Amino acid sequence: MSEKAERPQEDEQISAPEPPRDLRLAGALVRTVLSSEQTLMSWIRTSVSLFTFGFSISKFFQFLAVKQDDTEFSTGPRRLGISLICVGILMLLLAMADHVRLIRYMRKQGLPADSGSYLPFGSAAAFLAIGLVALVSVYLKWGL
Repeated sequence: MSEKAERPQEDEQISAPEPPRDLRLAGALVRTVLSSEQTLMSWIRTSVSLFTFGFSISKFFQFLAVKQDDTEFSTGPRRLGISLICVGILMLLLAMADHVRLIRYMRKQGLPADSGSYLPFGSAAAFLAIGLVALVSVYLKWGL
């Protein structure tokens, strides 16, 4: 009878023990942080697209104005380029602020200190600097 008690019955399934609740919570927090980093990188991609498009529009029309002395262009393309660069900068600032807010919240929830990476935020800061340089370049009409 002792052999029968030790053996699992055929209809019962043997499963691995559940991990402690703390590990599941930490894993969920780490996955959330990784998702936030992926979202930040998507916003970086979108804002860099706006930087380059705005910069290209304004510099193209500046180039045409220099090449064709007789033709006078309106300020519309330059204003559009500046607007696109400003929207890209604003989007990137908001995405960076949202990422920092989420990381702080996750740390309060118990996020392990060694999880996450500073690379997405560092690259966002670098691209923000590039966007600011592009804005100044277009605004001051620096040469080609």
